[in-house]
Amino acid sequence: MWSYERKRRRDKTGMRWHFVSRLIIDPDVPYQDRPFELYFRNDDRFGLVRFEKRKDNPARNYEALVFKIMNNVEFRRSVKRRVGRTGFALLR
Repeated sequence: MWSYERKRRRDKTGMRWHFVSRLIIDPDVPYQDRPFELYFRNDDRFGLVRFEKRKDNPARNYEALVFKIMNNVEFRRSVKRRVGRTGFALLR
């Protein structure tokens, strides 16, 4: 299931960010063990943060992860390099 976040989000510099989450629904798998993807973009970057298991999110929860994407430049730079079973992939 895809979900576009309608909340208007801006980082500390005032840049507008957009987020779309993809939830993989499988009734046989517990909620915390389901894969989770969060696509993000602003005017100059597209990216994807994917976790094979929702509980693998080191940012604790959705709000903390969104805040980290928007406001932590080093984290966004790491998106280019960290790709794997639980990790990040740069789309553009």
